Amino acid sequence: MKLNNTITKYFGLILIIIFFQSCIIVIHKDETTNFEPEITLSPKPILKMSDNLIRSDKGDMIAFLPLNWFLVDVESRINSDVIAVAVNPDYTLSAIFSHIRNNEIVDETYSKEGLYGLARISYERRENKTLGGIKQIGKYQTINMGNQEYVKYEYSSTSGSLVAKSAVYVSSTGDFYEVSIVPINIKNNIQPNSREVDEVFQSFLASIKY
Repeated sequence: MKLNNTITKYFGLILIIIFFQSCIIVIHKDETTNFEPEITLSPKPILKMSDNLIRSDKGDMIAFLPLNWFLVDVESRINSDVIAVAVNPDYTLSAIFSHIRNNEIVDETYSKEGLYGLARISYERRENKTLGGIKQIGKYQTINMGNQEYVKYEYSSTSGSLVAKSAVYVSSTGDFYEVSIVPINIKNNIQPNSREVDEVFQSFLASIKY
């Protein structure tokens, strides 16, 4: 019980400070050279997935958790844009599913720039909300997995020692979503290496149906 309360408080703080999707004015930057070549990945998860299901309110997006991952109840401590938060059994990685609310800026940017624009808005909101406390690592990149498409970006608040990954996507109903894999440190366990994080990220993307 004590550990569960600690997890809840930990994620409540992280999500309020870093992942709150507020409606702020986004300063448009010149991103013409800020794209990596798109890549195609297998639409099959690398990790063994469980039957534990995440579903959006509309039912236009579902995803499955890797085996032994579990959902964290932080509903009362976060904003309504966060759909679900999950944690791995070692308490070293978290997965956060969010709804990116439509507004005039978001709709206009997506209309002009597609998923790249949506990813840029997502990152700039994080950067502004943390007053520059995070820095982007690398460039935006399109990921194709079967008939599904994402644009991902990476960022860090620890000078690159711990890197988080986010990917944005659009459902068949035209709603905007985001999934993030974020390193955590609750029990002082050894952090997974970059390959392991990549496998988790790819497995989550492969499990999403929209």
